[in-house]
Amino acid sequence: MLLHALRDCPKAREVLIAGGFDNRNNAIFRGKEEDVYRIWEHARKLNTDFRIHNLSSQPVLLQVPRCCRWEKPPIGIIKVNVDVAVNSCGTSLGIIARVSYDFVLSGRASFTNKVVNPKWVELDALIDGFRLAHFLNVDKVIFELGCASIVNRFSDHKEDITILGYRIKEARKLLDSLFFVEVKWVNQGCNKLADSLCNLSLLKRCNLNFDMDYSSDIHNIVISDAT
Repeated sequence: MLLHALRDCPKAREVLIAGGFDNRNNAIFRGKEEDVYRIWEHARKLNTDFRIHNLSSQPVLLQVPRCCRWEKPPIGIIKVNVDVAVNSCGTSLGIIARVSYDFVLSGRASFTNKVVNPKWVELDALIDGFRLAHFLNVDKVIFELGCASIVNRFSDHKEDITILGYRIKEARKLLDSLFFVEVKWVNQGCNKLADSLCNLSLLKRCNLNFDMDYSSDIHNIVISDAT
């Protein structure tokens, strides 16, 4: 029976013991196996029926389409995307600044032949993005990256006594001079240009630094992301 099989699994056994199904309390355990088996069979049948319905008819739970490409910022606001790439050879940071009509203002990619903690290097990339915004002398900026942990820490202004928390607190000071600022998480599909810059820098093991004039390989990356 189902409960006998479950009791052979250490994790399941702990749950069964907590629920009184370890056969130590016969008054509780007696007669329950058949009820559990009936419930399991009913749930399995419902799951099968649900899957058949979704295959033969319009799905009951419709999939919500998600953005898989870079979204233009509102007019007058600069968007800075940052990303990192890490492999056994080293680490690369990628930063790209664009405006609402897909025009690239500036981009950076820096390579180091050290493998570091991805969370720390994501923060380094974001801080470099802050510095790029200062260099461009803009005051309305949206920063986007794919590390939810860093984004959540920036949004949470509670006291954080960790070394990473202290560094984030210091990094916030770089934003004081900006009139409008937002730090957002995005999925990889919305951050492809910064990701491609990282991988190009990692592949060539070099630093990349460009403004409105850039090489053909970077141009191809920009065009592919815009289409």
